[in-house]
Amino acid sequence: MARKPEHKQSSADKALKVLDLFTEDFPAWTVEMLMKELDATRATTYRYVKVLYDAGLLATGAGSSYVLGPRIIQLDRQIQRSDPLLQIALPMLEEEKSPLIGSKSISSLYGDQVLSVYVEKCDPDIFLTMQRGRVFPLVYGAPSRIILAHLPPYQMKNFYIANAEDIACAHLGETWEDFRTSMQRLRKQGYCIGSEINPTVVGISAPIFHDKSAVSASLSYVRRLEITSDAQKAELAELVVAAADRISKQLLSYRPERGTRGPVFTTPRMSV
Repeated sequence: MARKPEHKQSSADKALKVLDLFTEDFPAWTVEMLMKELDATRATTYRYVKVLYDAGLLATGAGSSYVLGPRIIQLDRQIQRSDPLLQIALPMLEEEKSPLIGSKSISSLYGDQVLSVYVEKCDPDIFLTMQRGRVFPLVYGAPSRIILAHLPPYQMKNFYIANAEDIACAHLGETWEDFRTSMQRLRKQGYCIGSEINPTVVGISAPIFHDKSAVSASLSYVRRLEITSDAQKAELAELVVAAADRISKQLLSYRPERGTRGPVFTTPRMSV
């Protein structure tokens, strides 16, 4: 059987990959550093940097370095002001005044990860590690797992094949059948409860849908674990499931032609 040709990345793909190198630990890169990391020539590296610089995705920094650029800040502002998920959810969350809620957060499915897109601290004494912009694996934490449990079967199977070892380490199943059963159980329950992200709090998450069969995000209510009883966990679960359902209903009825701003929904997909 003939081998299928490997997919070759375009220059645009390679240039955009450069952005992945800019992290909290390595926020600034020189051309020389990029050349070594990318194993590319100086001319090729300069070409990538120029494309990103001209687009505003990179800016000049100290010591002949480059840092992330102002266009990213502009795009972030645009997301906060125009993303239908946030436009619909935030007014609803403002109306939720239950004293049980220590914080509220929304996490969106992004490739094979979950990205925190909104965090509101309600309890001044609560310690939060969940911050806007943080990404988490799909097997890690209640906000991620409730999304994972609602993925279409073929995507869940592909995810298992690519992440069987991580799934076993997360105690979600030693086999595909075990994993599928645990996800079905979680899906039937309708919410996920956990403290993996931060052991000082308990978080309860429910799925948000932009289509009847397409989960796109999760809503989480969090409370300090030391002051939370089992009865309060149950009450928080009811609150977060009801709120996520209200948000989903609004998203399901959203029609871009009714306004000037169109929806930007993350389509569930696995990068495998």
